Amino acid sequence: MSAAPNARFRVELVLVPLVAAVCMAFIIGAIVLDKGAGSCPEPNWHNHLTLSLSGSPAAVSSVSAITACSGSNCVPMNPTFAKLATGAPSLLARQGDGSWVLNVDTEPPTAVTFRAYDAAGNLLVQQSNTFNWTRVGGTEQCGGPMGAMAVPLRLPG
Repeated sequence: MSAAPNARFRVELVLVPLVAAVCMAFIIGAIVLDKGAGSCPEPNWHNHLTLSLSGSPAAVSSVSAITACSGSNCVPMNPTFAKLATGAPSLLARQGDGSWVLNVDTEPPTAVTFRAYDAAGNLLVQQSNTFNWTRVGGTEQCGGPMGAMAVPLRLPG
């Protein structure tokens, strides 16, 4: 009778660690394969903000340039170049309805300061906004497009 428990004890000493080692190998392999399961595709989207001007019709029509700054990065660099800046039509563009659209690429800023200028380059209004973007597509690992933001800019007068 004492031979059976010893044989079982020997099988457990060998079999349990062997099964545990095989299971760990599969788990580690799955983790490694999941992390390297291909790189993210090139982004094919651009996030954007829509800036709408409000105030008296005279104040709204007096705006000839808008700048948008996130930290020290501004589009366009200053109001003098707002209409002539290379790439300005694609980065910060006036729409037919009088609003302005700012394309912020795939990594949107959390804060933007908008400045509106008249034709003489005088600052009409400055407004800082913070944003809490919400991803509406893609994945956590690779990112994706964010929901569009609408920003009202109230002009004095």
